[in-house]
Amino acid sequence: MHCRNYSNLLNVHLYFMCLIFIVPVFPVAAEAELTGATGELHITISNIETARGTLQVAVYNKGDDWLDSKAGNPPFISATKIVSSTDNATVVIENMPAGNYAISIFHDLNENKKLDTNFIGFPKEPYGFSAPMGRFGPPKYEDASISVKQGVNPIEIALN
Repeated sequence: MHCRNYSNLLNVHLYFMCLIFIVPVFPVAAEAELTGATGELHITISNIETARGTLQVAVYNKGDDWLDSKAGNPPFISATKIVSSTDNATVVIENMPAGNYAISIFHDLNENKKLDTNFIGFPKEPYGFSAPMGRFGPPKYEDASISVKQGVNPIEIALN
């Protein structure tokens, strides 16, 4: 009988040892599973001055494609929102894989699906990025890059 109690004590001891050394591995395993996690990107666009046209949103996941208008290099994700008022507009992109992205937006006033520019190349339609303008043009991808994590990821972009 005395050996039986010792055996039970040993089993209890082993149980607690397992709790101490094995259970801390579970959060690491759960974190590894989150690499496939997705989030929602909530883009609020402010400073809309004209209640017509569409907002053209482009989300890039590579610096090589950033602001490249070639037909062979489309953005990672694109979205369009009809503008019917000068109130702030929100574009929600669901199921975004966790990672870094840069966003460009323009208000397509004449709905021709391209950013109209003057003869020098300056935009004639309102535009904005996920970072402020650079000193001599749009921000670099690295500067405009934002991190999307699991859950809701809000960002506000004011049109220029």
